Amino acid sequence: MPGGLSPRRPPEPRSLKRALLRLDLRRGTPDQIGQAVQAMLDETDMPLSTRVELLGGLIVVESLRPYWRNGRTAHEAHEALRQDDPELADTIEALAPMLLGRAQAREDAAAAIEAIEALLGPQA
Repeated sequence: MPGGLSPRRPPEPRSLKRALLRLDLRRGTPDQIGQAVQAMLDETDMPLSTRVELLGGLIVVESLRPYWRNGRTAHEAHEALRQDDPELADTIEALAPMLLGRAQAREDAAAAIEAIEALLGPQA
């Protein structure tokens, strides 16, 4: 897998906490930090789809963050990224619709539940 990350059995919670406390984030290698992120995700109850959405969103935000400042719009930030790194800009373009679509589906589902609850009226 890229960056030396691989599927693995998660460490025991106690050893995970020790390892995370000892990790030097300023001097840690990308592999060490990646393994720490994997370990933290292993400790959550998030389903795989939510983990992937979280990481995809972080890729988008981290990619655009250096460009999305000084009053720039998201589109302007994306265009500035495209000038510096066209391949990364293409990746963001591929990820963003999927992430947006899933977020919209969650919002739509929540709104539908609220509408049904409103129709049913107060519960005794």
